[in-house]
Amino acid sequence: MRIGGIIDISTKDIPNKACMVIFTNGCNFNCEFCHNKHLLQNNRGKIIKVEELMKLINNNLLVNSLSITGGEPTLQEDLVELCREITKLGKYLSIDTNGSRPEIIQKVIPYINRIALDIKAPLKQHQLERVARKSIDPTLITQTFLMLNTSKTIDFEIRTTYAENLLTPGDIHEIIFFLKEHNFRGNYVLQQYNYSEGVGKEFRNKFHKPSHLSLVNILGSYKNRNVPFEIYLRDDIVGYCMLKEIFN
Repeated sequence: MRIGGIIDISTKDIPNKACMVIFTNGCNFNCEFCHNKHLLQNNRGKIIKVEELMKLINNNLLVNSLSITGGEPTLQEDLVELCREITKLGKYLSIDTNGSRPEIIQKVIPYINRIALDIKAPLKQHQLERVARKSIDPTLITQTFLMLNTSKTIDFEIRTTYAENLLTPGDIHEIIFFLKEHNFRGNYVLQQYNYSEGVGKEFRNKFHKPSHLSLVNILGSYKNRNVPFEIYLRDDIVGYCMLKEIFN
């Protein structure tokens, strides 16, 4: 696998779990606000064989969970093999994905415990391409969603990163309507965009960090609505918090 970095222990990548994080290189999206831009290049990072990665995982006695993120992990040819080997250790395994490769997701489902699917914009081609800046077939992401939503063995999270001048409240409402219409069974997380050095200094003033209040206002209309899933807010005020707890 082409690896861009490894964190031995993190408390931020899987809710309520300390985990080891493996960052893969390469992505088929080109989001300008990505905080891991150094991972977007396919020819960057270091090639590490699955056997070598398993030695590192085995030697990490600090955690019993792993997160594979990126970049886009499903671009790695040996992702399925790595997931299969990790499963043999009995460790809790989570993967972050943009959902554009459902054929790979289908292959890893037997070996993983959790998937975090980034829905970056409403699932319409022109809206997705405005954010991802690549030609995107939204039906592939829908296919991934439907596959995961019917799996009873996967902890399923969907998240959207909100930058005020990139998305609108209407975009979030459209995504939530899609999830409600399809009886989404997991957790939906609205994430606050925060500038980091990884975005690139030239983008420091291009994308605006939304305030806590503006995010609460977007989600406020759902506090008394009956939706078949939990809604969370993730920002620098409340951390990772269930919507109903914010309004209580």
